[in-house]
Amino acid sequence: PKTRGEVAQPDFLKKAMAAKDAPKVRAKKESEVDSDGEEVQLCCQCGLPVGETAYRPEEKDHRLVHAECMAQIVLQDAQDKDEKNVEEQRQKKLDNRLEYQIGWEPSSVPKNSIIASKLGCDPVPQGLCSLVLDEASRTVRIASTLEPSASVNLEYLMLALKVRRTACREPLFSLDPVDPQNLESTPQMKRYEPAWLAGTSVGDIMFQADYFLKELALGEYTMPVVGMMSVFDWSELMDSTSAWAGREWFVVRKAEVRLAEDKTLIPFVKMGVEAREQTVTSKGLEDKAITSKNHPLTRFADAFSRHFDLIAERKSVIFHLRELAKASVMAKYLVDAKISVDPRWYDLADELVSNTTPEAHPEIPQLWNMRGNSRIQLQGGKLRDVQTGLNNNLHAIYGGVQFGLDRFQLAQRPSLPTAGMVPSGMPGALPGAALTQPARFDIQGMQLGPTGRPMFMPQRFQLTQKDQPQGVDLALDKFDLSSCERFSNMPACSASFDSVEGRITLGKAFLSSLREGSYECLETENVTLLKKVFNPVLADRLSEGKSFIPPDPNLDYVSKLRNLVQEENSLGKQRKARFSDKNFTIGMAGMEFPRSWTSRFQLFREGRAHVGKPSLVSLQVDEIFKRSLQEDILPTAAPEFTQSTEDGIVFRIYRLGRLEVRTTQAPSEEQEILAVFSQRPLTELAPGKVKAPVSPDEKFVKGRLYVEAIEGDHKDVVKQLHTCHFYVVLDTSCGNTIVTEKLADGSTTWVVNPNCLEDRNSLAKLMVCLDIRMEKATVRNLKITQESHSLKANASASERKRYARAIFSLVSPRSLEITGGRRYLGRAYPYPSSSKRSSEFRTRWGAPLPRPGNDSMVKGDVL
Repeated sequence: PKTRGEVAQPDFLKKAMAAKDAPKVRAKKESEVDSDGEEVQLCCQCGLPVGETAYRPEEKDHRLVHAECMAQIVLQDAQDKDEKNVEEQRQKKLDNRLEYQIGWEPSSVPKNSIIASKLGCDPVPQGLCSLVLDEASRTVRIASTLEPSASVNLEYLMLALKVRRTACREPLFSLDPVDPQNLESTPQMKRYEPAWLAGTSVGDIMFQADYFLKELALGEYTMPVVGMMSVFDWSELMDSTSAWAGREWFVVRKAEVRLAEDKTLIPFVKMGVEAREQTVTSKGLEDKAITSKNHPLTRFADAFSRHFDLIAERKSVIFHLRELAKASVMAKYLVDAKISVDPRWYDLADELVSNTTPEAHPEIPQLWNMRGNSRIQLQGGKLRDVQTGLNNNLHAIYGGVQFGLDRFQLAQRPSLPTAGMVPSGMPGALPGAALTQPARFDIQGMQLGPTGRPMFMPQRFQLTQKDQPQGVDLALDKFDLSSCERFSNMPACSASFDSVEGRITLGKAFLSSLREGSYECLETENVTLLKKVFNPVLADRLSEGKSFIPPDPNLDYVSKLRNLVQEENSLGKQRKARFSDKNFTIGMAGMEFPRSWTSRFQLFREGRAHVGKPSLVSLQVDEIFKRSLQEDILPTAAPEFTQSTEDGIVFRIYRLGRLEVRTTQAPSEEQEILAVFSQRPLTELAPGKVKAPVSPDEKFVKGRLYVEAIEGDHKDVVKQLHTCHFYVVLDTSCGNTIVTEKLADGSTTWVVNPNCLEDRNSLAKLMVCLDIRMEKATVRNLKITQESHSLKANASASERKRYARAIFSLVSPRSLEITGGRRYLGRAYPYPSSSKRSSEFRTRWGAPLPRPGNDSMVKGDVL
């Protein structure tokens, strides 16, 4: 972003840094006697005088603090408890993951070379494998390929064929509550269909992908896409505090088999995520009739579906779930089209299942997430509606993978009266069985009905002869895969095992070029795209090694990835522009940034979020100025603010004396200075827009008395009271706001609707706030008093205090009186919340100066 603002003078950096090594503020006192001889009670938190209302920081503590300071103490306590709770929950979840073997390991990807070797392929292919169709003999053979879209994981294919041949469906997985009536504590049960998938590579990838989806939805991981939000983030954004349950599952939205020029079969799938809100009934969990499009589950599912391909390229577990879907599509095509395969494929599938270790943990602990939150209201200098605690507004998310391939007819569906075989004497046929279904799995004779298991993934129908779980269900029967889609412009994809394609490990070569940046044949924009897609902070697929499969170079696929990455880049630019704006606020970053940047512990003042920030003026700095900051100052400075985004870019704010520097730093790059600001005193208020001409007869309706700390070096100041400054804020009946105060040079100010008043008030402490109903409290009368107190002589802190008190007493329906001894006495009131941590006090705040022309003191009720 372009830097704008005042031009920094050559010696500005030296002057701004002068306050960097200023001595620390002395220890806070409980009270002091000012130059008027009045003993003033001080806040033990900030050291400023206590006003009309005060609180005890501890129940048996005799010290007092402002309402604002008490709110900060409560918020800090709540935040500390939340951080402790988060760490405890994080460790508990980590222990569960280790104990129950939760978490995908890219090294567990099945190797094609092992399966090819057992099938007698010679030489054994080292790279990707594909299937080539012989249309004359209705057979297929395994071949090598360098085309990522044509590649098939052979182990996934063997197991998917076994599932299709024996169960007349595709693999299914479901993760469901053992006791749907007790969602918060019940464990979750793994369900596989067929049951023998438990422990196999297919069962593992379905479970791990499903669990990853649930963890991502609950905010357990950093989002794999820049700007994407979790279900928990959406729930917080919508301020949804009600408990609810829901389910999410993977689905196949498009499936087909394409045929290349050399008869290579290319399985194509388009996947997504769907979600439904659920409710607990006597029958268990059931879908609600309608799930709103704005429901957090729906918003998350839509975002995941839209970015599915980008997430798959970055996250190994999602990529290989898509590879399983491709293998299942291929298996369905082979069965539906009655393609003959080598019988050894079935024998190998049986061997893989028989050698599988039994499922060690059929049940796992419930997935949960808890976040603390606190919201405190400050009104009229008092704490109102104190709400603190842990927010567990999301009980659970269930579901799995539902491919739903039966919707897609990949071949002309046979009537399946009996199991048939392709005649072995067919010219060019390989010895093997035609993949037709046994008669006992004939769907035509089965009664279909609505599902009776609403807590699982939705089915197309229920087999009433056998209850089937619903969860990770590819559901491919909805797709027509009875014939291949022929593409005349699709070049040859396959090659023999002893060719270059068979000897090259494409994934290893791709990763090597990615790390070294050696793409001699690629254009610069494509190199940039690959680096963005496989950002090491976002992508874990880089650890797959030889099992890595590069992205599909198809133009449509690459264009989709490019558009999604461009959206990320655009958001990144918006973030930098927002961060460079002086109105960027720590703890309230905005929608452009991750939700974790927005604090869940907030203070609201008079109904608005409290933001204590100084007045900043943007500076234009030259390259010499920036280089001096980067090389000499920032390396040894501690940032006041440090946060990182999903893609690893670190945003920092440094405060050096009266200088504020904002920087960003991308991984493996130097720190970049985005903006430099100069802090200016908020007392230098300029008049704002007047809503209407201020009439002399305009009446005041509300008055507020503030005290603030004077900025600057106070090492020679004897008393803390000498660093305090008072000012009065008055609201008129016509909606205008007037600020008046006595400055250190003795002059008095009268500013109508000043700019930055809210910022100034946020840094000050409210001492007195009251409604004004006095007939004589007019602009004319107060203006006379203000002008009469304007003197051309230095004014002490006590004189400035007396002026503010005098002005305030003119509009107050109650006068202030002086009593002997300590001026800040009070009686306890209940703390305005369920907590017994603190007590509220009423206090007296000094006495007014005589009105002009009246030397006598005016006594009245105690404030």
